[in-house]
Amino acid sequence: MDLYYHGVILAVCSKNDELDVLRVFREHTGMILKEEHIACFKCNWVNKPENIRCISEILNIGIDSIVFVDDTSFEIESVKAMLPEVTAVLYKRDTVFDELSCFNLKRDMNLQVVRERTGTYKTNSLRSELHKNSSTYEDYISSLEMIVDIHKTANCELARVSELTQRTNKCTNGIRYSLEALKRINEDIHYELYTVCLSDKFSDLGIVGVIGLHGKCADLFSLSCRALGRNLEMQMICWIMDKKISSIRFLSTGKNEHLRHLLDTSGVTVQSN
Repeated sequence: MDLYYHGVILAVCSKNDELDVLRVFREHTGMILKEEHIACFKCNWVNKPENIRCISEILNIGIDSIVFVDDTSFEIESVKAMLPEVTAVLYKRDTVFDELSCFNLKRDMNLQVVRERTGTYKTNSLRSELHKNSSTYEDYISSLEMIVDIHKTANCELARVSELTQRTNKCTNGIRYSLEALKRINEDIHYELYTVCLSDKFSDLGIVGVIGLHGKCADLFSLSCRALGRNLEMQMICWIMDKKISSIRFLSTGKNEHLRHLLDTSGVTVQSN
């Protein structure tokens, strides 16, 4: 439960029948974790490395972001051999907490944000199914019935916005702000901070992005990975351009070159730090 409350996305990868696994979560009186805490179940008789790949695709997260915990040495070595990007941890009761120090845990996570994030990942399978059954990408986007809300950031949103700037590595201009720094700039009359919220027909994703404007320059741009695949990054870029913003700060994270390409092709002047 500590991992869940600290914002770690939990998934079950088990060689078992899914109904049997779900029955344990639903009926066993000793279960602390409940079905609602698990973002994805992959319970079948397929090898675990393949199921981990499926979990990565369903949750739309990188293989290198996954930590696999198992109490069988065979499974650990199998994952290490086939998926070296995954951090594989052999479960031992007396040492597992030391091993899980690989997580960069935050102690001030908002429980509502944790629930929204897990809800998004749980419904990603429904989005994947919709995408598969849509004749075109445009039909898929239309069928999602997305509602995008971009508004001035409220003080109560600053903690979540700061978390986005700190944790996002892919769809970001690479600028990071602590909560204290955001509080300062949000009081600057020359700085405009905007929160991006998203919902669709399956769930409310809550706060997924942030845009910071300083004069004619976009200082801050971050979009959560869980909101990717919907063309939302282009909507945010178009929104910036509608504001007559001429340039954007950009700092490479090693993973955000796709955003750099989008900015270049959109005609926004990129200021590399």
